[in-house]
Amino acid sequence: MINKSQFYAFLSSKLGPLLCLSLLCFGCTAFRQQLGQKPSLPESNHSQLQDRVNPNSAKNELEIVSSEFSPRKNIQSNALSQSDKLRTYCDKIDKVFNKYHWQNSHCSEYEWNHVRNSVKSDPLLWVTYGDESKAKEERSEITLILCGVHGDEITPIKFCFDIMNHLDQHPMLYQGRLVVVAPIVNPDSFFKSRPTRTNARKIDINRNFPTNDWNRDARRLWATRYRKDPRRYPGEKSLSEPEVVFQVNLIKRYSPDKIISVHAPLTLLDYDGPKELQAKGEAGKEGATELLIQMSKKANDYKITNYPFFPGSLGNWAGNELNIPTYTLELPSSDNSKSQEYWQLFKEAIHGAILHDLREKDKVATVAGPSKTQAEGQNGDEVGQSQNGVNGPSILSPAAASSQNN
Repeated sequence: MINKSQFYAFLSSKLGPLLCLSLLCFGCTAFRQQLGQKPSLPESNHSQLQDRVNPNSAKNELEIVSSEFSPRKNIQSNALSQSDKLRTYCDKIDKVFNKYHWQNSHCSEYEWNHVRNSVKSDPLLWVTYGDESKAKEERSEITLILCGVHGDEITPIKFCFDIMNHLDQHPMLYQGRLVVVAPIVNPDSFFKSRPTRTNARKIDINRNFPTNDWNRDARRLWATRYRKDPRRYPGEKSLSEPEVVFQVNLIKRYSPDKIISVHAPLTLLDYDGPKELQAKGEAGKEGATELLIQMSKKANDYKITNYPFFPGSLGNWAGNELNIPTYTLELPSSDNSKSQEYWQLFKEAIHGAILHDLREKDKVATVAGPSKTQAEGQNGDEVGQSQNGVNGPSILSPAAASSQNN
């Protein structure tokens, strides 16, 4: 018969080691959990990761920012500062870049400016290189570059991202000047499974600018000259499309000294703008025509063509009516596999065009070849000062070009 003291002694001898082992295993597990635990951010840092969104905007749009430094920022910190809308948009761009076997777009690394959206609510973005406030105060030389006006012209979009990357690598290009780049003016048509020339409302946004001749000629020429070609439909009224308002406001905001508009696939350089540029500054500076010739020479004597302008086109509105030197670069094709080849061909020409200061010239510059003529008809009355849906400064200056395909 085992008494109570003998029973407790037996339990202690058998269960003691098991109890110690259990305690040891529990301690090891807790220690492993402690080692594997990621430290949480201090509360003060959480606010730094919030989306940089303007609280005063009804549409919760990104604040407009500018810097005298390169817009390219640290990937991790800047990616966390974006709104969900911008992140989604950059994801769409990256998917398309991957589809076309292009390099990384680096979309999430830029300090994008955003005020309005496309028809299908994609953000219409642009980026600035240089100090915007300083450029306006000192009247620095300003270049505006537009790409992706027609979504089925895909190589110009990659071309604009190459320009942005080039500017990142060469900050001296925008020292003492401002460069404004809008790489995808018409995102709705670009992001379609089969990209189109027209926007989501099936309107050609390069026939929708508020030119003097629009009311009289735009729809008439579309019906007669183009036999109601749906690819060139100008819309029911001018300035009806947000993508056109976007471009108009960029020009009104920045009053650029020149605009470079990149298209495809006509294999040409075209100029719209004042036929005469009187000297304003020091001797030796060259004018608008010289820049056109230099761009051609730096791109293996790329063909220069003097195309007529059209009702509602950017070249007509900005170049002909606003007297802004406007250059259209038509790449040879929309073949996505040729994108790098095209950039290498025109890299030096674009580099030189950005540096070319059209504020100072000692010569009267005249467009090479015959004078620019309208496609049909004559100019009408002056463009009215009030333009529906347009906000921003009232001063207008230099803009982009158009060609027959534009």
